Amino acid sequence: MASTETVLQPPDQNLPGRIPAVAPVWNTVLLLAILLAVTLLQTVAQTMPGVAGRAAHLSSRVPTYIFTMCYEFFLLGLVWLGLWLRRVRLRDIIGGRWARWKDFWTDVGVAFIFWLVILGVLTALSYALHFNGAEAASFLMPQTVPEMILWVVLAVSAGFCEELVFRGYLQRQFLALTQNVVAAVILQGLVFGVAHGYQGLRAIPVISVYGMMFGALAAMRKSLRPGMMQHATQDGVSGIAYHFASRLHHLPLIRF
Repeated sequence: MASTETVLQPPDQNLPGRIPAVAPVWNTVLLLAILLAVTLLQTVAQTMPGVAGRAAHLSSRVPTYIFTMCYEFFLLGLVWLGLWLRRVRLRDIIGGRWARWKDFWTDVGVAFIFWLVILGVLTALSYALHFNGAEAASFLMPQTVPEMILWVVLAVSAGFCEELVFRGYLQRQFLALTQNVVAAVILQGLVFGVAHGYQGLRAIPVISVYGMMFGALAAMRKSLRPGMMQHATQDGVSGIAYHFASRLHHLPLIRF
């Protein structure tokens, strides 16, 4: 494993001490506009008569999974463009590389502990707001073995892309805008929640808190790696659990 690299050294600028943006403003505005537009389209589609019912009885979810992965990597490509224009590498946003295997296993341990915290907080919020993520996203859950396999691939891509887009890129851009870590964590979490608005209005506050927790983890660890591990694993396990639990008529783990 290569040595850990210094993360995001600020370029020379007129205001010493200010945290710089990692991409042009227009790039961030475009990304936010696309996220909002897609969310609105998904939300409107879900409210149309018969659409939700047809989605729940799709003959195959494979096209949906493939389209979702393409969309996530499209967003990642837009982020990469913004970073490239400012000569910032994806590696710098992620937080360098592992210097030793011990660092890798430390991140695995952090991801596992974080998962336990996530489950506790989100379970409490879900009960308080009468929101069940499994029911809200049930139309996306895999029903066959090929779908389950592709779901795992989708979970890995979501863990990588979404953490980079929201906790890496957007959180850093909001940090440059506000010069306040807490504000940056909250803002990216709100965007993350709104981006999942197709699961219903009750989903937004729950998923926003979920995103803020990931943002806080990234800020404390100065790395996206533990969040990527947890995000991908939770999504993957939720889909697999749903596949088997649906046969027993039980609800699976919450999936976001």
